[in-house]
Amino acid sequence: MVNYKKNRFLPVFKLVLLQVCTKVQGNERFKLKHWQILKKLKWHIALAIIAVMLISIFAFLPEKSVIAPNLISEKTDDPPSSQQELAPEPQEPTEPSITDSLIGIVQPVLQILQEDPGLIKSAPTINSTVWMKVAANAWAYYTPSFGVDPDTGLPYSSGLNNGLFTDWDLGSYIQAIINAQKIGLIDINGTWGSFDRINKVLTFLENRPLNPYGYPFQFYNAKTGIEIHLPGYDPNEIFNIADTGRLFVALNNLRTLNDAFAPRINNIVLNGRSNYTALVAKILNDVNSRSTYAYYISSGFASFWPQQLEAVPSTILSNILKSENLTSYGVSLPIAQICNEPLLSSFFELDNGDSLRLMGLVNQVFLACEAYYDATGEFMAPSEGYNGTDWVYEWVVAPNGEPWRVTDFWFHICENARPVVRYKVAFSFLALYNTSFARSMVIWLEDALPDPTNGYHDGVDNYGSTYLRLSSIANTLILDAALYALQKEA
Repeated sequence: MVNYKKNRFLPVFKLVLLQVCTKVQGNERFKLKHWQILKKLKWHIALAIIAVMLISIFAFLPEKSVIAPNLISEKTDDPPSSQQELAPEPQEPTEPSITDSLIGIVQPVLQILQEDPGLIKSAPTINSTVWMKVAANAWAYYTPSFGVDPDTGLPYSSGLNNGLFTDWDLGSYIQAIINAQKIGLIDINGTWGSFDRINKVLTFLENRPLNPYGYPFQFYNAKTGIEIHLPGYDPNEIFNIADTGRLFVALNNLRTLNDAFAPRINNIVLNGRSNYTALVAKILNDVNSRSTYAYYISSGFASFWPQQLEAVPSTILSNILKSENLTSYGVSLPIAQICNEPLLSSFFELDNGDSLRLMGLVNQVFLACEAYYDATGEFMAPSEGYNGTDWVYEWVVAPNGEPWRVTDFWFHICENARPVVRYKVAFSFLALYNTSFARSMVIWLEDALPDPTNGYHDGVDNYGSTYLRLSSIANTLILDAALYALQKEA
């Protein structure tokens, strides 16, 4: 479903259009590119200024001795005068004057324009105070009874809209807890402190139902901890190696942060009920891959089987960087499977000696997104997530070697789909570079989307359609970005 925020700029357009230009019936969906929106915004602001000027002129005309009310009311303690207390004399009904009509148009417009401009737009500089607020907004997703079940302590993949989760979501939740503790958003002890939250997750991992092959099901119900079988997904799948690798990244970061958890984590991964060691051969087969997903997933496995797998992630990254290049709007990109989700997660979350080379690849992606904007006037910050009702992968370079393409869950090209400008990627770029382009993109999203009461929403596309799903993976990546920015400034 497409929705629009009921304040700031988009409502200004609709309000002025409704009252001045035309009558719009029902809940029409406007699909406007942002350069068109800016053009109309200038026109409507000009109209409002003209209206204010006309009010000033008509206020001096003796036509009907009209006294215009103050557009900004002021509180006063003065008692009403005797004239004000007298009942007005009956008058013949009159048609509203031009001044009255203009006041009726301008007053609500000015009230809307005077609303809070948003965290990033209103910040003179993007400093640690701002990033603390961003982090707090993202962490709000994991409030019990919203993004976390209050009874089981397990995460919802999409807040109250979706009570299921995967091992990728579980890894995201663990990483979010780590980030929140480092930032200082939660205490270690106490109910719903980091230890309590982690204990609930590890207890689930130690006891959860497994499929007939002894591996985790792809989907679990956060309210019950029991598996869910969704239509369209193979119920006989032996394991999901991508979700497992992401979980291992977070579990390794957890045992690094607090070695008191290490025995339980090692027992789950290395000596538990699932024979994860048997999957090492699968990771070894990816040594020739040129996929950012393969890099991130293999890094998770390599942290637990370093002797066998230590060289695999580094080799995959070398394969990507040594690939032939394509040129997109003047910027060179490797012809490899490049998606921002695993790329940015790798940079923020991994500590394996590849940070400089990863930064080089992230720089290329950022410059390509900026060049796309400079050439088209449209923002670009793709990743993975819901695009309407379907889960999609939005590629910087797709598996077929083309830039800026969207694929479905099975990596089939979605010919008519356009990437969503994702909040999590925009915030990541802001944390990494803090350029006017990155800030403008976050402000553009901030203006179009609801306030982050329960975390940040997915994003907006360049037609103006908003994607209001709240998700675990989006807010975890924003927490990653906020932690990086805070540590960089410290």
